Amino acid sequence: MGKPEVWFAIPSANPAKCRQNLPAWRAMGYKIAVLQNFERGDIPADLVVWSDHYPGWPGSVNLLCRDIVPADCPIIVTGGDDMLPDPNHPAEVLAEQFFGRFPDTFGVMQPHGDEFLSARRYCGSPFLGRAWCSTMYDGAGPMYAGYHHNYADNELYWVASGLGVLWSRPDLSHFHSHFTRDGAAQPAYWNSVKKNDLRDCLLYYARAHERFLGHAPRGRVCKYRHPDDMTNMLILATQRLLIEGVYSPAAERITAALTTCAAAGQDSVAIYGFGLHTKLASIALSEPPVPIACIIDDVVANQGRRPWNIPIVSRAKALAMGVKAVVLSSEAIEDRLWANSEMFRAAGVPVYRLYGKAEPSAIPLPVAV
Repeated sequence: MGKPEVWFAIPSANPAKCRQNLPAWRAMGYKIAVLQNFERGDIPADLVVWSDHYPGWPGSVNLLCRDIVPADCPIIVTGGDDMLPDPNHPAEVLAEQFFGRFPDTFGVMQPHGDEFLSARRYCGSPFLGRAWCSTMYDGAGPMYAGYHHNYADNELYWVASGLGVLWSRPDLSHFHSHFTRDGAAQPAYWNSVKKNDLRDCLLYYARAHERFLGHAPRGRVCKYRHPDDMTNMLILATQRLLIEGVYSPAAERITAALTTCAAAGQDSVAIYGFGLHTKLASIALSEPPVPIACIIDDVVANQGRRPWNIPIVSRAKALAMGVKAVVLSSEAIEDRLWANSEMFRAAGVPVYRLYGKAEPSAIPLPVAV
C-alpha cells in the first residue's frame, strides 16, 4: 500500500496564475484539483471541473472536498492560485507530521511563516483533515459557506482553535503571491471580492458574537471554547470597519427605507436591531426623513438605553407604542429578525427588509446602490 495522497484543491478564475504556480505544488508531491470559473483555460492539474456559478471561496472549498477530491484522500490543502507551497517540506513529510498530530484526521494545520496581510490571524492556506471536512458544520463542509470570499479563513482559525485542533506552524511557509504584494494589476474577478467585502466583514462580526452558530461537527462530541475577550478575534474586522468611515452602505439602505416610510405617511418608525449594522448607519439616524420612535432589540441588557436619544425597547413595547412601520437593520441575521417581526405584520404594521426578498405581506423596498 502506497503513501496516502495529499491534494491541493482550490477554486480559480485565473488560468495564467494556475499555469504559473501549480507546477510548484506538483513538484512538492501534491495532487491538484481546481474548480474553475469566470475564465476557462488549460491548466496543469489532475482534476479540473468547470462551474458556471461561483459559490464563493468557502463554498467552493466545501464542494471540492465533498465532490471533487477523491473521498479516500485523508488531507486536503486549500488556498488560492496565488499561493505557493512550503519549498522545504514535501507533501508526504507534512502528511506524516499531520497524522502524528491528528491521527483521526480531525484537525487543521496552517503554515504561518509568511505573515503578509496579517496572515497569522487566520487560516488562508490550511491543511484540512478528512474527518474535519466531512463532519464540520453538521456535515456541510470544512468552512462556513455564508461568506463570499473574505473572513471565512478568520472563522476557520477561531473555530479550529476553539475546538482545540488548530496547529499553527510558523516554521512552515506558504508564500502568498498576492497582486498587492508587488503592486501588480488587480485581476478582473477581484471586483466581486471588493463588492462583498463589507458584507463578509459584518457577517463575521455577527457570527463571532454568536459563537459561530452551527459550526458543530456531526457525530462528534467536542467542547468549543470561545474567548471571553474577543479583541484578537475581531481586530481585523474592526480595522476594516474603520476604513468604512462615517458613511456606509448600511446608512444608504436605512436612509432609503426611511425615505420610503416618509413617502407612505408612516410617521413613527422603529429600527429593529442594535448591532454593528445600526451603529455603522448612525449618520442615517441623526437627521432622518421620518421620526424614529424607537430601536427594537431582543437583548434585554440593551433595553432602556438611549443611543442618539432614541429609546431601545422590546418588540412588545414597540408594538404598544403604535409604530407605523419597522425597518430591519441587519444583513447577517435579517432572516431571524424577519421571523421575529411576525407580530408586527400580524398587527398590520409593514416591515421593511433591506437585503432579503420581501414576503407578500411586506411592502417592497427599493434597494439603494
